[in-house]
Amino acid sequence: MGHNKYSGDLRAVTSYRAGAVEINIARHSGYCWGVDRAYEQTVATARIKEGPVFTFGPLIHNPQTIEKLKSDYGVDYISGPDELPDPKGSTVIIRTHGVPPGVAQEFIAKGAEVIDATCPYVRVTQNYAQLLHKQKYHVVIIGDPKHPEVISILAYAKGEGTVIQSLDDVDKIPHNKRRLGVVVQSTLILKKVNEIVNAMLAQAQEVRVFNTICYVTTERQEDAEHIAQQNDHVIVIGGKTSSNTKKLAIVAESFGAKAQLIESPEDIDFEKLKDAKRIGILAGASTPNWLIDQAKDTLIAHFSKVAAAV
Repeated sequence: MGHNKYSGDLRAVTSYRAGAVEINIARHSGYCWGVDRAYEQTVATARIKEGPVFTFGPLIHNPQTIEKLKSDYGVDYISGPDELPDPKGSTVIIRTHGVPPGVAQEFIAKGAEVIDATCPYVRVTQNYAQLLHKQKYHVVIIGDPKHPEVISILAYAKGEGTVIQSLDDVDKIPHNKRRLGVVVQSTLILKKVNEIVNAMLAQAQEVRVFNTICYVTTERQEDAEHIAQQNDHVIVIGGKTSSNTKKLAIVAESFGAKAQLIESPEDIDFEKLKDAKRIGILAGASTPNWLIDQAKDTLIAHFSKVAAAV
């Protein structure tokens, strides 16, 4: 049986006991408001539009949500304007990570209606990158160069910038660039970003930094720290391509907990949990609440069965 410890923005922190094992769900778990906004926008659009509705790329980094959009609402994703079967009757929703500025115009030119579900925090970062470029700074984006969010941000700087992911990458910034304008992928760890920025200060005359890490990311990473300190094992639920989910596992392990990153309850490795006394549950910002509850129920069922067998 669970009991509320305190309330959070998205769900209460709850503790459950199954046999000798305590299971604790982090305070900030489940969809962040940006993801929830995009999901509700997509569902509402699918319900009112007569023609087909698509998202440009996966709406969010969670395979179960993408599958649910397709099975329940008929919303599939496409990779470009040429994949539209009937552009003039179609609606295209821009994913939460954002896209380069010309993409929407390409769909519109084909005759499709476009709805922009870019996360407002990503939009702010895109605008900062655009501003810095206009003000003649060399734009530096701290983040994963392959991540769609980072690709979209770089496009707002007209592709004229440097993407760096670690301290070792700082040397990739052209040494003749004395004015650096910095923005950050929304899901990064602040401590690592600070280390990278400090290294830039030694190389440039002027470094202008916009801290564009989303507050939701910061809250969840703080939760990961707390949960890791209070539990010996941590289950992190989220898409394997989700940056913010991977960061939660990194933070949990850095504070001493053994972490498992799973996409669904079937992925739980119970062999690694055989000596567990306290198990924490963390979830990425694209992870639906029902999936968190399924993982919790799977853990309870397993450890209740173990206790009954003793």
